[in-house]
Amino acid sequence: MNKVLFALVSTGTVIACASVAAAAQPGLSFATLEYQQPRDPLLPSNQSADIVEQTSADRLAPAQAAINEAIPAGTPRTAAEAVLINAGAHCRTHGATAERCSYFDVKTRDPYVDAVHWNVDLSLANDAVNGVQVNRTWVRDL
Repeated sequence: MNKVLFALVSTGTVIACASVAAAAQPGLSFATLEYQQPRDPLLPSNQSADIVEQTSADRLAPAQAAINEAIPAGTPRTAAEAVLINAGAHCRTHGATAERCSYFDVKTRDPYVDAVHWNVDLSLANDAVNGVQVNRTWVRDL
């Protein structure tokens, strides 16, 4: 009886640990990608607050790599959409050969508020991904 009870408790512990491990790896998340971005520079006070600023490709390289890993070439369109939607984006089809998925966030920095937009453009062929391009812009509001 004790051996059976021990086996049941041990099995429950293994299942619980596996569940925690799975929950600790949620997959792609735009909130996480945004958190990992270097802080956007403070703009000079004489610069207009409504200028759209582009994040440089070198600063986006880790995010581009993470998205490329999550959506490799050949991924079916529906699977790529699901990954990006689960990451927090909203997707819109642009014909049979392209799709854009966007994520919006608001960050505060000192007395400023930044509106941050992530755009992931999927190039498609035969309803499968053959290219992914990541773009991040932000606008500072004073």
